[in-house]
Amino acid sequence: MHEQNWSFKETNLRIKCDVPRGIDAAIDASMQARWEIEKLIAIRPEFRWSLEPLKLKGEHPRVIGLMLRAGELAEVGPFAAVAGAISQVAAEAARGAGAENVVVENGGDIAMMGTRDFRVGVFAGDAGASGKIGFLVQAAELPIGICTSSNTIGHSISFGQADAVVVVAREASVADAAATSIANAVKAKVKSSVKQGLGRAKRIPEIRGCLIVRGEYIGTWGKLPKLVHVAPESQELLATSKKYRGYGLGQALI
Repeated sequence: MHEQNWSFKETNLRIKCDVPRGIDAAIDASMQARWEIEKLIAIRPEFRWSLEPLKLKGEHPRVIGLMLRAGELAEVGPFAAVAGAISQVAAEAARGAGAENVVVENGGDIAMMGTRDFRVGVFAGDAGASGKIGFLVQAAELPIGICTSSNTIGHSISFGQADAVVVVAREASVADAAATSIANAVKAKVKSSVKQGLGRAKRIPEIRGCLIVRGEYIGTWGKLPKLVHVAPESQELLATSKKYRGYGLGQALI
């Protein structure tokens, strides 16, 4: 597959797809999405800063609609879905340009579409399982969004104490917002906090499953892709994990 990294301001994309024009289409769609988001923030600042769902009247560009909808489902502000929503519209654009298989990762929030299997490693900071486990995503499970929220790594707002909350849904925008919502519930005593997070996951519509890592504890709920062992000596995983420590991402394509 063809691969390219692309960054602009807070957006850090890693794009893999089977035709070069798909990468160009994904980048163009990401730039357009950013412009639409920034334009709305200029006239409605609450879109950026609200910690609760918003209802905005009228027609909206797709990326805005995805964020608003995901925020409502997960009961968080729309910006909790921004990275996943950009990944999603970028992947859709690549498919529209003729790519059969495409993966777009934006700050650890991943949108996958296609007809082949993929592997995704989970990075959870200094937790014991970090870099040792991952998912085997089978073609029958696509399209899929796999997104992460964390209190211990990254710059995203989290009111919980999880090392990583990984959520799987059909849409990356929904997975992203749900990961934030669930991570906010992972508080207080370690073991009970993981149970609290899983309880929150059960109440969010349209997510398929959730994995929570806090310290040495791991909890799962729902129908996740097959969990697999990740070889710690994987050079690609080592390289991406080092980069993730710099700006705090939750997953690595391997």
